[in-house]
Amino acid sequence: MSDWIETERMRLRSFEESDVEEAFSWFSDPDVMQFIPNGPDRTVDDTRRRIAGYREHEAQFGFSKRIIIQRDTGHPIGDSGLFHFPDGKRIELGFRLAKPYWGAGLAVEVGRAWLHWFHANLPGESLFADVHADHTRSQRVLSKLGFQPSHSENVTGMEMMIYCRQSGEPCLKHSLR
Repeated sequence: MSDWIETERMRLRSFEESDVEEAFSWFSDPDVMQFIPNGPDRTVDDTRRRIAGYREHEAQFGFSKRIIIQRDTGHPIGDSGLFHFPDGKRIELGFRLAKPYWGAGLAVEVGRAWLHWFHANLPGESLFADVHADHTRSQRVLSKLGFQPSHSENVTGMEMMIYCRQSGEPCLKHSLR
């Protein structure tokens, strides 16, 4: 994977160990993490382990969640990327932004960049996203990105709606059960 993914307003790069303190600010925020299985990180070490997992995933698969950095300020504002579902087969798109950046269209902008990367590097594959039924903001983002609801399932202890996006054909239900 290239070092940077860039959009008009954002740059995405792989997480580094030095990002832990800054990333803890959104990974520990109960509002940001409200609809994420296992909830907010309680300690900086929790965030350190999370980032280590992202780095291991990228080393193994060539993609993972990345830190989102504002182009004009260089300030980290969240994370987004591709990650395997717990089943190890399906790939999901995820995004998380610190609260001050909600509602500015950044999740859609970053999501489009990931869709471009995904279809260029994994053509013909279906892409999934999981979202809590009450998380209407994320559901709107997924809709704008061309995802459609597929089904519901338990993902890491939380009942989630599964969305799917595939060029040309409807997505088939892929259940963890």
